[in-house]
Amino acid sequence: FRGTPLKKTESHKLVYGWIIDQEKLIDKVLVVVMRAPNSYTAENVVEIQTHGSPFVLRGILDLILNRGARLAEAGEFTQRAFLNGRIDLTQAEAISDLIHSNSEIGAKIAANQMSGKLFRAIDEVKKKIVYIASIVEANIEFPEEIESFTRREECLEGLKQASDDLHQLIDNAELGEKIREGFSVTLIGRPNVGKSSLLNLLIGEQRAIVTDIPGTTRDSIEEFVQIRGIPFRLTDTAGIREANDPIESEGIRRTKISREKADYILLILDASEELKEEDANLISEIEKTKTLVLINKIDLMKEKNIFWQDSINSLDYIFVSAKNGEGIQQLKSILYEKATLGSRLNQDEFWITNQRQLQAAKHAINSLNLARKVLDEYNGEELLAVDLKSCLNALGEIVGETTPDDLLENIFSEFCIGK
Repeated sequence: FRGTPLKKTESHKLVYGWIIDQEKLIDKVLVVVMRAPNSYTAENVVEIQTHGSPFVLRGILDLILNRGARLAEAGEFTQRAFLNGRIDLTQAEAISDLIHSNSEIGAKIAANQMSGKLFRAIDEVKKKIVYIASIVEANIEFPEEIESFTRREECLEGLKQASDDLHQLIDNAELGEKIREGFSVTLIGRPNVGKSSLLNLLIGEQRAIVTDIPGTTRDSIEEFVQIRGIPFRLTDTAGIREANDPIESEGIRRTKISREKADYILLILDASEELKEEDANLISEIEKTKTLVLINKIDLMKEKNIFWQDSINSLDYIFVSAKNGEGIQQLKSILYEKATLGSRLNQDEFWITNQRQLQAAKHAINSLNLARKVLDEYNGEELLAVDLKSCLNALGEIVGETTPDDLLENIFSEFCIGK
């Protein structure tokens, strides 16, 4: 770079110029220097904006590496921001959630977490516990000045409020995780009942091959679709039947595995035909509480009623047509209700959204329950102090204040390269 050295340029000001390699012009670029602590990582950072050709980018990167720089590891920039106190661990995880979000609501909730809403909620609970712990420590340190634990009722009420606050954060944890990862829905049925056609209709494109030849789908096909902002992972599976073909048999085996792992199952039956043995076997095997029967091909029905309909009266079912779209809006409404547990979603809400945070929050609540029991039975301030400290450690783990180093490494290794 010729002209004013970058180390002398003004912070956060774009500088225009050429990158040159031994008198050879590489690219015209914009460079911005961001001096600590006013950068993403709270360190000195230089950002180069090029024209974007992979060849040019590779050349500039090689020049930088030859000058002593190294490639960033997965999540290293966010990890540095965390270690330097720029963000807490819930915000760091929210950045990863935002990068990998596949729905409008998922992105909004991640943005709320990035703004520090969860951190502040945890911090409020911590303040309540710290206040109670200070009262307890005073009783331990100065027993000669305090004849009895006179603020017992105040402490009990504070512990109850802290517990209620934590319960509110974890009540929607399951829903939060589904929004992050997608609500899994598996389509099952014998060959040629219309599974692939229904998948194509739901995602709005011809993703799965549709033919009249049984056994066309031999492996699972997974696609994401949004329904009212909620992400769904739809899996089209191989039709279940007796198969001699080893490839089709493997597809059927995978279908059964997908069925077991799914949050919800759509069992497709053909309204234009009699129930066959494969249909009856599936009906007898399915888990009723997480299955919706789709009676497909109603556009081909010759009669208004299906004579075998009584055999599925114990199951939830709706009539659909993958050909003309009839019943699809009803299906989407049912899927949305199942995914959201019947609740109305507020995109401004913030929740605990992963297993790490959830386990730590449960540990904190456990410790609070033990503390309340000690206080109820008046078993001594020392035991009470231990439980309160355990609670504070668990809360600190959520925001990254007391999180083990190996767990931190695992969290940041899930990020994309660099970020």
